Amino acid sequence: MLKLDDISVRYGATLGVDRISIEVREGELVTLIGANGAGKSTTLRAISGLEPLSTGSIRFDGHDIGGAMPAQIIERGIAHCPEGRRVFPQLSVRENLEMGAYRRIDRQRVRSDMERMFDRFPRLRERSGQAAGTLSGGEQQMLAIARALMARPRLAMFDEPSLGLAPNIVQMIFELILEVRREGTTVLLVEQNAYAALGMCDRAYLLENGRIVTSGSAADMLANETIRKSYLGG
Repeated sequence: MLKLDDISVRYGATLGVDRISIEVREGELVTLIGANGAGKSTTLRAISGLEPLSTGSIRFDGHDIGGAMPAQIIERGIAHCPEGRRVFPQLSVRENLEMGAYRRIDRQRVRSDMERMFDRFPRLRERSGQAAGTLSGGEQQMLAIARALMARPRLAMFDEPSLGLAPNIVQMIFELILEVRREGTTVLLVEQNAYAALGMCDRAYLLENGRIVTSGSAADMLANETIRKSYLGG
């Protein structure tokens, strides 16, 4: 479904991502793990069209999207739930969900999907008229996920969804991501909690200093002694 071939992203003289290649097959849950600054979020931003490529290509369903605008990439079927949630704080919960569907013209289905989001996230229904900036961190993360799903993506990308959340909320967020995958949406996940990420995914890529240093099935990565010592607490 998604193929990154030898892509690089440069910030001035600094390489954020250095010639990496990644594949995501339809129906998979694939995760990118690594330390802060390894290039994980930059990779997702490049896929979304938020960072220009210095080298390489990105193809989705066989179509080159490496130079596409973010709105075009959303229309192709890729949605991005960004690090830090990035809700629109002055807009209500309902208005944030509407923004997630702003490129869709099937307004009746949009209204139906919003009701589905409220069924999936009852707390958002309770706060539908409330400004998003007044929600708790966990509620904002629910809203960010729901907003991404309002685009009806075929590929959903989640960037550090557990960051800064209480353990009970983290568990709920992970269960929601697994549910999204079970319902047929392909998932590309960036997650600081490497142990949890490897417990959820089919395959994983380990990034260090903008490069992929190893990849494999979740089972292989969990059994890798270097990964266990460096990222899984031994």
